[in-house]
Amino acid sequence: MKKNTVNRAWDSEAPQSKNVAWSLLKRRESSDCNLSVILQRFEPGGDFPEHKHDLEQFFYVAKGRMEMTIAGRTEVYREGDLVFVERDEPHSGRNTSDGVSELLAVDYWPPDSKSQLGLD
Repeated sequence: MKKNTVNRAWDSEAPQSKNVAWSLLKRRESSDCNLSVILQRFEPGGDFPEHKHDLEQFFYVAKGRMEMTIAGRTEVYREGDLVFVERDEPHSGRNTSDGVSELLAVDYWPPDSKSQLGLD
């Protein structure tokens, strides 16, 4: 794991969606290449578009408030909430707070997953 993980330049950014991310543990660096941990920071109004993938995801709302739609159901999650997204479930999210929101995302690829995401 990198030192000073969030007090350094971000690893990815999506200016149009007002968010940046730091990779705390990359998939190819985890044992058996089945796990990644990412911290995402969203400016007010920042979002991530609907998508799905062949992996399980856990989102921990570390700061702020996020509205997330998972498999067609929309809910607002607040600081301290843990959200689970099953494999191939469409999901999207948006910061609905007045300040920055942060999500700690844990991605897990089950042994039978065919996804190459994070290995390229």
